[in-house]
Amino acid sequence: MPVAIFDMDGVLYRGSILMPGAKETLERLRRAGWQVFFATNNSTATREEYVRRLDRLGLGGDADHIVTSAYATAHYLERLDPKPRDVYVVGANGLRDEIRATGIAVRDASSLPGVEPPDEAAADGVDPGAMRRYLTGVDLPPPADTVVVGLDLHVTYAKIAEAQRCVLAGARFVCSNRDRAYPVEGRLLPGAGTIVAAIEVATGQTAVCIGKPEPFLFEEALRRAGERNAVVIGDSTDYDMVAAHRVGAKGVLILTGLTDESAVAQARGEAVPDRVVKSLQELFTLPEFAGV
Repeated sequence: MPVAIFDMDGVLYRGSILMPGAKETLERLRRAGWQVFFATNNSTATREEYVRRLDRLGLGGDADHIVTSAYATAHYLERLDPKPRDVYVVGANGLRDEIRATGIAVRDASSLPGVEPPDEAAADGVDPGAMRRYLTGVDLPPPADTVVVGLDLHVTYAKIAEAQRCVLAGARFVCSNRDRAYPVEGRLLPGAGTIVAAIEVATGQTAVCIGKPEPFLFEEALRRAGERNAVVIGDSTDYDMVAAHRVGAKGVLILTGLTDESAVAQARGEAVPDRVVKSLQELFTLPEFAGV
């Protein structure tokens, strides 16, 4: 059976807003016998949380057909030798929970050094030296052996400082993804790559990236499908199209998320899409979906 792998943010929905034709597109493919998978670089939620989100939006799907960068990162860590024993996460609890599900110990967000600075240190513009004095005086645990970075909507200077300390002490440095932005209702917000770049600059080290454009997410979807004939539908040339081509899939770029039409001409090499559509409804005009 043919396989369709959909990115989610910017393709099927933006935040809580369903994209036009999303439900109808997935239903049509499933009726035609296609295997429909979802693959996202967003590491903030577990696969089970994504199942509930897709259900609320009326899109269907189950955990076996969802691959997230959090899940892929967790299983990358699980395969390391030696396996991590103490992981510090700059990210959301969804990423922590996926790592813990493999049996690897992860520090609680509430226990991170510097997480609750006094008012004079937390206040912006009042006493610039207060945060420095606080961070240099706070009790610090031994450095974690692994630092994992994902999207963190509550990132702070103290979190970056702790990641820097651990990496400089020799910790492995892994990121769930490098997305520069992600689309929400009416705008773009900074992605995990913003935070990863800050820690790379602070340490002089480069993180091992698990999410797209690396092939791990799509390879996992194809492994589960038992089929190599796949079409990827995504909104990014740099991430979705590159990852699609790295696993031998066709890449369909949809202009509803990160990439606009003017940027397509700038794509080079693996980033060049095989097809470009402006809406989900246009998918069924493509030869890859003939007869669906």
